[in-house]
Amino acid sequence: MKNVRANRGCPRPGMAQASGAPFPRAYDLGGATRIVQRVVCMGSAKQQFCSARGRNYIRTFSAEATVVDGTSPSVGVVQDSVLTQGQWVRGKQTFSYEASDNVGIKNALALIAGGVRANRPQSCTYSLRVPCPSGSGRIEVDTTEAPEGSQPLTVVAEDAAGNRAESGAVTVRIDNTAPGAVPVGVAGGETWRNSNDFDVGWANPDEGDRAPITAAHFRLCRAGSDECANGDRGGVGIAAIDNLAVPSPGEWELRLWREDAAGNQQADNASQPVKLRFDPEPPQLGFENQGVEDPTRVSVLVTDRISGLAGGGIEISRVGSGSWQVLPTVQEGDRLVTHIDDASLPAGDYELRATAHDQANNLAGTDRRLDSQPMRLKLPLRVATAMKAGVVEKRTVARKGKKKGKVRRVVLEPRAKVSFGRKVHLGGRLVNQAGHALTDAKVSVYSRPKGGDEQFVGTVATDPSGRFSYAVEARASQTFRFVYPGTATILPIEDTATLLVKGTSTFTVTPKHVKNGGSVTFTGRVKGRPLPEAGKLLELQVRFTSGWQTFRTINTEADGTWRIPYLFDRTCGETEFDFRAHLAGEAGWPLETGNSRTLTVRVKGQPC
Repeated sequence: MKNVRANRGCPRPGMAQASGAPFPRAYDLGGATRIVQRVVCMGSAKQQFCSARGRNYIRTFSAEATVVDGTSPSVGVVQDSVLTQGQWVRGKQTFSYEASDNVGIKNALALIAGGVRANRPQSCTYSLRVPCPSGSGRIEVDTTEAPEGSQPLTVVAEDAAGNRAESGAVTVRIDNTAPGAVPVGVAGGETWRNSNDFDVGWANPDEGDRAPITAAHFRLCRAGSDECANGDRGGVGIAAIDNLAVPSPGEWELRLWREDAAGNQQADNASQPVKLRFDPEPPQLGFENQGVEDPTRVSVLVTDRISGLAGGGIEISRVGSGSWQVLPTVQEGDRLVTHIDDASLPAGDYELRATAHDQANNLAGTDRRLDSQPMRLKLPLRVATAMKAGVVEKRTVARKGKKKGKVRRVVLEPRAKVSFGRKVHLGGRLVNQAGHALTDAKVSVYSRPKGGDEQFVGTVATDPSGRFSYAVEARASQTFRFVYPGTATILPIEDTATLLVKGTSTFTVTPKHVKNGGSVTFTGRVKGRPLPEAGKLLELQVRFTSGWQTFRTINTEADGTWRIPYLFDRTCGETEFDFRAHLAGEAGWPLETGNSRTLTVRVKGQPC
């Protein structure tokens, strides 16, 4: 307070009210917190009273006080929210802060990664000693405007005097991006199964400083239908869903999308669909009746309404034997089909049974026809046939009946021995069980050489009488097998004929006439190929009254040629000798035991 003496420096009387001014003057208040204006009327030292000749007063037009504050406020982030506690967040988030100052907080700013993300101004009244409030406040930030990942968050507080202070930083984690689509697989594949238990899995790619996966959402829809169901599973880093069940049997499609710790998820990021197939029902099956066009064909009709037939088998057993034989079975659509080889099974009564499994490996079996009758068959199912085959030979046989005498007839020899090089006819006749000829039936011919493997050599057809013929040149011993394969209604049959070819050799002698003491040379070449590796064993024989006698044994050359010189030194008078080459059957030679032609040598010696 300043003292002003009366009548000192005052305007002239009558002029104070109209002076039109105060004239401003600045005073240093010295840190005062209150301004008081007081007027005291004082007289002179002699006059101990105030003048009363007129009224005196002071009129204050305005007064202004400026408060100076150089102290920064205090501010701190309160860790009371998921944002400030360092959890992964997305979207708009609110957090608390504490700020105080002697003149109050005018404004608070939230900074994420150094950028202003939110502003919180306060309502201030500057006529008050403390114009702005202090204390706690809340700020809402939109994290979509901030960088993603782990970022520092601070709060800058500004007091009423414009002083600023920044809080210590806390780490916030921001992720506003939904996880992308990933491929999903089904354990064990997308095959049908008979248990409603599926395990699906996927791999979560490394995304660096982003929110981890914490949940998986999926949508199950029946294939080809609008029927759908939703579901989800949780867990940090979840990469599999175990023991997943579909709503009902059938084929379902699963699409899966993920959710991260910030709550980001987007159904548009669902995976490509994987199939979950569930079928708990076994198939139903029954034997169908055979058709007359193919009585050997046995079929089993299988019904499976969900996954469909996958396979099965048919077995046959002779009634009472207790022994079952598996038949070769194929699948034709929704049927199991087999053909019974009634030619290889003994005649009699047989029972059959079948098993079938669907795509989910549900198994069922039956021994019944579709009409619930037992599945039994009597074999053979086809018409029987008869065949006789052999080497065609003409024989003179005694005539039977009243006409006596002999007659030449054609007979079929099942086994015949013929000379090397001869043209031989083999044949036979094919009839049904009633003895009626089978006309134009195709008969396959197989040949098995001596010591060799069987091979197909041709096909012949029966004539109107059911006969067939096959011509061959006798150059090796071999067994012929004639096979009629049968038809869908006629049983197959076969018969064999064995052709034995006698071994032989060319045979010459030089000279044919010789005197005692002279020699001759026998030469020749063995027929029939191949020959044994060491050459063919050959015996040179001479005929005596007691029979043929071997006097020289050799092995031919590799090409079958041979040469034997012989000296006559014990002959008296004139004598004729018969010679031949004898060839015994042996391994590695395709012919039977045989002889060459006979040659005669005339030897003339001294009179006896």
